[in-house]
Amino acid sequence: MYVVERLRAVVRRRFERVSLDPRRQHTFFVASLNRVGGLVGIDVFSENFSPANLHLRLVLLNTFVFFWINLYNLSTTYGNLVEFMYCLETLLYVGIACIKIHVFVKHKSLIMKLHKFMVRFFERYHGDPEQDALLVRTLQNTYLLVTLFGFCSCAAAVLMFLYSLFWSIAVEYALPLGFFIPNVGMDYLKGFALNFAFQLFESSLMVAGIISSECAFFMFLLNACLQVDMLRLELERLGGLGASNTDGRHTGEIRTRIQAIIEHHIEHLDYSKSMCNLFELHFFIVFGCIFCQLVSIVVVVVAVPDWYPGYFLFAMLTVQLFFSCALGQNFNIKCDELTVAIYNVPWYNMEVCDQKAIKLLLLASQHPGRLSYGFGTVNMRAFFEISFKHCL
Repeated sequence: MYVVERLRAVVRRRFERVSLDPRRQHTFFVASLNRVGGLVGIDVFSENFSPANLHLRLVLLNTFVFFWINLYNLSTTYGNLVEFMYCLETLLYVGIACIKIHVFVKHKSLIMKLHKFMVRFFERYHGDPEQDALLVRTLQNTYLLVTLFGFCSCAAAVLMFLYSLFWSIAVEYALPLGFFIPNVGMDYLKGFALNFAFQLFESSLMVAGIISSECAFFMFLLNACLQVDMLRLELERLGGLGASNTDGRHTGEIRTRIQAIIEHHIEHLDYSKSMCNLFELHFFIVFGCIFCQLVSIVVVVVAVPDWYPGYFLFAMLTVQLFFSCALGQNFNIKCDELTVAIYNVPWYNMEVCDQKAIKLLLLASQHPGRLSYGFGTVNMRAFFEISFKHCL
């Protein structure tokens, strides 16, 4: 906990250098995330973003060429367990890249709709000390989570390339990943250097794409959790009014607050269900590819225990899976806590029509948006099921 608090303090100072206004901090964070996405042409939070931009076209052309190179490598390495599985690993990464590009390009308008809703959300709740504290805390948590995920992803990739470089200097030429340029020999320095540079370039694009897309998902999901926290704060204040409404003097204010809470809850449901629909196909493809990658790594490591690059890949894939499932679990817990908060509102001092409104709100809260990957909910149970199955 000490380390987390220290990191949180660093993040807080980073945001405070930008501005003390949570609205500006949110704008700064989105702009930073957008710059990372711009490395692969998917800076979708830009007002002038176009799916036909030259950068994205070049990335798509590169992905197409990369796919066929991997397919060729897969056919030429058939019969060699380690090399074949290694090529399969990188081929599955093409599937992950394609679905991420598909989600952020095809559903650009929905992504902008969710983003603009959050801009309005920060505008609406700015000014109240308790609400400002929730806004700032969520921004800090999101920034910290994004930084940790980016560090873990980059560290695993860097370790693979450093291990390959040191091994090549000390023992023999060995590429960090399974794909290679056809007809370019790796037994001499020039051929090895070309393939090493090629893999470094492709890996940089892949890591930038994964970080930008996953972190955008983290931001959307934590914003949904923020909306739940705001609703719980409003319900807590409503409860205080309801408990003191023994003589009926707060009935008008209670009714106004209930109407506002219902409106905000409807907006939250629309946001969360839109977000869940946006990422359902994404998680189906990504989790499927990660499962196949983890299985292939285990198969190779069992046969060849000293296949060290596989351990780095295994760590990177597990971290990506864990972050998504842990956040999905957190969102489910928040939704359950909202239902409990509605249930605990002291309705007995309210008018009958207000009691009925609370009852309808309670019923609606029991059907929140759920992140799905097609066969189940994205939560820690899904993480352990996938981990357990590939170990079997």
